[in-house]
Amino acid sequence: MKKTKSIITALILVLAMAISPMPLFAQSNPEDMGHIPVREFFEETVGAAVTWDGGQWLIHIDMGDSEIVLMPGQEVALANGVPVALQDGVSLWQGRSFITEADLMALQAAIMGEQDAIIFHLTEEARDLVLQDFDYMVNFILENSVWDNILYRGHQLDFHTYTALFRDFILSMEPIALNITDMDALLVHFPIKDGDDARSIAANYLFALLLFEFAPPIGGIGHLEPRDLSLYQSLLAANIQLYHELGDDSEGNASLRLFLDSLTHPNAVWFYGEVEVDLGTGMLDSFPNIPSNIVTEVLIPGEVAYLRINSFVSNPFFDDQITLPFLQQVHDYDHLVIDLRGNGGGLAPYFNEFIVRRLINQPIEIEEHLLFTSGDGAMQMLDATMRTKEHTGLPWYKNSIFGGAELLFADVMPIEAFIQQQGKTEFDQDDLARLTYAMVYRTAVFPADDAVGFSGQIWLLVDGQSASASVLATGMSLSSGFATVVGENTTGVKGVPMIYTPLPNTGILWRTDVAHVVDASGRSLEIYGLAPDIHNFDGMDALETVLALIAE
Repeated sequence: MKKTKSIITALILVLAMAISPMPLFAQSNPEDMGHIPVREFFEETVGAAVTWDGGQWLIHIDMGDSEIVLMPGQEVALANGVPVALQDGVSLWQGRSFITEADLMALQAAIMGEQDAIIFHLTEEARDLVLQDFDYMVNFILENSVWDNILYRGHQLDFHTYTALFRDFILSMEPIALNITDMDALLVHFPIKDGDDARSIAANYLFALLLFEFAPPIGGIGHLEPRDLSLYQSLLAANIQLYHELGDDSEGNASLRLFLDSLTHPNAVWFYGEVEVDLGTGMLDSFPNIPSNIVTEVLIPGEVAYLRINSFVSNPFFDDQITLPFLQQVHDYDHLVIDLRGNGGGLAPYFNEFIVRRLINQPIEIEEHLLFTSGDGAMQMLDATMRTKEHTGLPWYKNSIFGGAELLFADVMPIEAFIQQQGKTEFDQDDLARLTYAMVYRTAVFPADDAVGFSGQIWLLVDGQSASASVLATGMSLSSGFATVVGENTTGVKGVPMIYTPLPNTGILWRTDVAHVVDASGRSLEIYGLAPDIHNFDGMDALETVLALIAE
């Protein structure tokens, strides 16, 4: 079934500058490299009508029941309105367009995979509910964060234009087709409502729009995305179990209480359904045991050891069965290399609790800064975070499964005073106009009771795929001197205070990170990431660079 194309085609044009550009004009005849002429193939082989839109630089291929839209020089195309990633993209040579066989097969597979679909239609009453929730979400983002500034500066995406496209699409009441490849897998993530009332229709339509079309291009910025069913169930179980472990402490659990209030909001429970939680299990039982998560290797016996952590999503107690014996084995080595390249994050305290506290011989200090707007959600989270820290000395995991740190200092100050105090010369003025308060705090992290101690040199490897909790680990290493960081700039910090907002009609939970983080000069980490102490040497990756430094 043919999917509505209007919003996606317009969206591709808006995102054109945000997508990694590819060479537009080939340097030599692509046919000599086996590339396929687009017009000849589709007109002569498929019988399609191929037209060139010179104003928008789009190639439209109309095959009757299906349509493909190609955009030369970009890594994406559309197959019946669905974005399809291209390996090589479309190139131009002497007025003709060319595509590789691999990309052609990807487009064909995308079209063939659309034989079955769920179609979500809107009634006028449901449309009004969708618009109310969509506008509520957009306004919440604008009032409680500066992510629209970040998207524009870092990714050339105008948030207002972007959201207006989706709003116009909702107003048009165009149907949404959700392709079915595995219905069981789909239902793990999508709590499809069976009712034919306006609320159920609106919930299905908006969730499909947000999860599959609105969030993917921007979800890597500030976690701007809805919570799917599987993640909601895991979050609810973990937070309820943790709250049960900590006991009823309204001040010490202020941040946790905010999460639970959102997760258990009646609208959210209506949308996601009831969840049974076993209070006899611990919070970390909600994290999966991933056998391949930890990689250990002795690179040079007695001298250089290597530890790779692929993700902080794996259960750290499970991982510890490998990590702790290895650290005990190599505790007297000269060098320990910890590899977080490609680690997309997960449990924020994982690194400090299960790695840092095992390796340090004496306490280390970490200073962190969080910046907030004056939006109601941001102020609510700032207040809860401060009350939690002042009461327990740390965020809510203090005195629970994690207890190896102590708060040394915490203060909230006007953003202008913070910039002057910190000497941040490159702070963006558009952000400054929106941010109101800065939270500054210092924490001391202590050796664990079972610490192995490590007196040698620790190296931390990072790259452009190190994200969220991995960026927190990088920042901790840079600020405390725990390790020498080597590699490439990380992604932006995303492991910060966040709000789960239940949308007022549908109950869909939308996540927004409400704390903003900058580097030492004032540049947004979401745009620039954290720079390592030592960048990769020419022609070397991070590990090769470290080994070259060791050999010097």
